[in-house]
Amino acid sequence: MGSARRSRRIGLLAAVLVGVVLLAGCEGASGSAGTAPSGRTTQKTGPPSTAPVGSTGQKAPLDGLLDMGTQTAYQTGQPFPVTDPSSLDAYAGDFSGIVVNESWSQLEPTPGVEDWAPLDQSLAAISAWNAAHPATPLGVKLRIFAGFSAPSWVVAQSGPTVTIATRGGAKTVGEWWTTPLRQAWSAFQHALAARYDPNPLVRAVSVSSCSSSTGEPFVVSGAISSQRALAAAGWTPQLQEACLESALSDYSGWTHTQITFAFNPLPTPSGPDVAFMSQIMQACAGSHAAGAPECVLGNNDLSASAPLGKAGPAYSEIATLAPTRATGSGVYFQTAGPSVDCATMSVATAYHATSVELWPPNHGYLGYSAVPSATLASWNRTLVSGGAVTC
Repeated sequence: MGSARRSRRIGLLAAVLVGVVLLAGCEGASGSAGTAPSGRTTQKTGPPSTAPVGSTGQKAPLDGLLDMGTQTAYQTGQPFPVTDPSSLDAYAGDFSGIVVNESWSQLEPTPGVEDWAPLDQSLAAISAWNAAHPATPLGVKLRIFAGFSAPSWVVAQSGPTVTIATRGGAKTVGEWWTTPLRQAWSAFQHALAARYDPNPLVRAVSVSSCSSSTGEPFVVSGAISSQRALAAAGWTPQLQEACLESALSDYSGWTHTQITFAFNPLPTPSGPDVAFMSQIMQACAGSHAAGAPECVLGNNDLSASAPLGKAGPAYSEIATLAPTRATGSGVYFQTAGPSVDCATMSVATAYHATSVELWPPNHGYLGYSAVPSATLASWNRTLVSGGAVTC
């Protein structure tokens, strides 16, 4: 990479940090990505399920094992059901939290009009579980899918649709890199934060800005058919980068709640752009020190061999950045598949993980149910305490 490109990246990193700081106090402004328009309304809403946090600031981090929940509804284009934490009845104390998955289209079915009922119902179900298990309550991590679950109204505004290949088959998505969709997503995120950032049950939020085939911002379908369709629609790596440079400001409304960011080298026609990924990781790592939300570095492809695979550069950057972080925000991972073993968890703690999302038993796979409860409890304690898993 030449000196001009390095200079551009350094300038963009500074711009990201400055923009996040400025936007943190601009939730009521309108007009640009990273701000929420005035006049938004909500429907079918009740009060948040728990009381607001006090004046102490940041919520306690959501450390430990997390049930990542089922994401089948996103893959099949169906509404997410109410989260059912009963699968954790036999694992009380083995997990610190659960991921609540929702789709953007469910929560904002019409422009600027939110329907919080699906999310409120899931939070109420977890609150009820906590009331029944007061000694081992669960915290919540939110993951709101955009991609091909973006509302039809915003897809229509963004331009022609694009068909891309995913693991679940061909899917139609809007042009997520365009200004109308980016602004609508940012405004929605600020509305979401205004409602749930004060709720102490919600302890973490997953960044999914600019995502397409999954909930991971840096994942773009590499299938040849997808790349041709995207190029024909006007997508370029530079436009993806411009979108990703705004991701942190999209989440600037989460002033009390950690945001978690999944990283991978950005695919481009000339090969993975590791340098760009590293610049955004540095912005994430330094966001809280700059007065912005606390951003947790992460990756969703954890396995025993992950540091040696395609995601290896992300692990290398985590190893560099995590030990020097003044905030102590930690690192999160999600396992690459349903299976998890000691070697996988050993990699997680070697790369400074404080939380790991595990797949629940579902659709014929065992997930964490294949692991003895005592082992899960030990892993959970190790993540919370900051120790290392040894095999």
